[in-house]
This record gives sequence, C-alpha cells and structure tokens, in this order.
Amino acid sequence: MPLVLGVDEAGYGPLLGPLVVGATLWRAPAALADADFWVHLAPGVCRTAARGEARVPVGDSKQVFDRKRGISTLERTVLAFARAAGLRWETLGDLLVALGYQGYAASTCPWYRSLGQRLPADPARSAFEGAAGRLTATMHAASLVCCGLRAEILAEDVYNRRVTQTRNKAAVLLEAVLRLLDWAGRQCGDQNLHVRVDRLGGRMNYRTWLMQAFPARHVHVLAETEACSRYRLASQTSDWFVEFTVDGDQRHLPIALASMLAKYVRELLMERFNAYWRALAPELQPTAGYYTDAQRFLADIEPLVARGGIPTASFVRVR
Repeated sequence: MPLVLGVDEAGYGPLLGPLVVGATLWRAPAALADADFWVHLAPGVCRTAARGEARVPVGDSKQVFDRKRGISTLERTVLAFARAAGLRWETLGDLLVALGYQGYAASTCPWYRSLGQRLPADPARSAFEGAAGRLTATMHAASLVCCGLRAEILAEDVYNRRVTQTRNKAAVLLEAVLRLLDWAGRQCGDQNLHVRVDRLGGRMNYRTWLMQAFPARHVHVLAETEACSRYRLASQTSDWFVEFTVDGDQRHLPIALASMLAKYVRELLMERFNAYWRALAPELQPTAGYYTDAQRFLADIEPLVARGGIPTASFVRVR
C-alpha cells in the first residue's frame, strides 16, 4: 500500500520566530492516492468549523487559525491527528521530540531552553481525545490512515546561519522539505510514495535539487508549469511521485494538515519567545513576528537587548 506525504511551512516570511516545515504521512490504497481525502473522511473532518461541529476542521492554517479565539482553533485538530497517529506527549518538548525535532543543541536562543509547557495549551477548548477516536474510526472505514507527523524546525539563529551560508532563503526552505521527503522515503521501503508540497514563490524547476538529494533514483520530469511541477523518482523497486503545487493546501488534505501542524508548532514557540521577553518587561505587548509589528516589538525591547547581552543578529531574521 503506497504512502502519501503532505508538506507545508509556517514562518517563511516573518522577521521574528522560527521557520517550521510540517509533514503528514498517510497510508492509502493505490486507487485513493490521488483522491480527495476531504470527501472520503467527511464523517470525521470538515474544511471549516461551525458552532457545534463535532468534526475537526482541516484547511489552510491561515484560514483555520483565529488569533482572537486562540490556539485551540489549531490545537484540537493537530493533537487529535497526532494521537490518532500514535504520538505520545505531556509537554511541548515531548511533542517536538515526537515530531522528530533534535535541534535543541544547535540553537542558543534562551526562550527554547524551557519547553515544559503542558499540552494542550487550552485544555478547555482543545479537548481532542474524543475527536481522535472518531478520526481513527473514520480513517479505518475509509482505508486512509494518517500514520506519521513530522516537523523540521529552524530556530532563528540556526536559520540565520544557514541563510548566510547559502545566500538563499528559498534554498533553506527547500532543504527542509527534502529532509522530510527523505524521512518519508525511509518509511515506505519498496512501496510507492506520493508527495504533495505546497509550492512557495515562482520556482518551477526542482529537477536538479531532487537529483542531488536522491542520487540513487532517476528523476523524470512529468510537468513544469506555473500551476504545478511534477516528477517521478524511479528506482528498481518503487516510484516516488513528487509534485509542488500552487495552492496545494486547498487541493490536498495532507498538505492542509501539514500547514496546520507547522502553524501550531510555530505559534507555541512564539509564545515561548514572547514569554521570555515579557518576564523582563510584563507590560510588553506580544508579537506574532511579522514585519511591521516586529519592528514595533524590537523598538520596545531595545533597552532589554542592550542589558541582556543577546545580540539582535542572533534572533532577527536576516532575510
């Protein structure tokens, strides 16, 4: 039975905070690899949440996440799928480890030293165990199983170092995507793999990157258009079908869920960032890290930066 991988990012554009690339891995019958998962999982999932809706919403995180209503608009869905996929955690740090994050030692950012926050962050509105049970039953009935969640997390200083080395932030993002593809490939053995990536920016040609990342496979270009770039990575035992699609989170549920996963992780880490600075100045207004408000925030913390000895170059994104 082939695997389907969905990949999307959160935090590519902001001035502050980490870059997170999320991935969701699914086991599906060959006949359903290209199917609309929203249709087949309709008893358990919906595209948008309505009052009283028991199903979990899965969609583009920019549309699903409601900052005024809080983290629960992402959390219930993400944790329900995480539980259904077999992940176990008590704290934020536990969850990051379950998602494959091993980069603690690489970052010197002090706000990542304390990741003991218990999850769910909003237990009253993010109750997910019942939803996880319904999802498991729904997926079993549809023969579509979310069997893995993964996240590539680049803390601000790690991101800056890599962008400085490559002089290309798009390359840094693509490196993270290819690491997730490699992870999925190691899960599928000799089975075929269908990869859906939400395309960012105007890049249309990924052939060279795929050849360099997976030299044991022969790369065939199936299409390179403004809407979608598709490739077949062939070996003697299996094929990987990889596509980079504009608005992929609207077309493929695995991408949409990856978008929500990435956004959820980034929001939790931004809470750690804000908590660190607000411990030094309780009246400080938090930031989501996007350019205009980030400039306001940096002006507000300027005296704290000077006193604390944390160079802005270590956490203000270079690009």
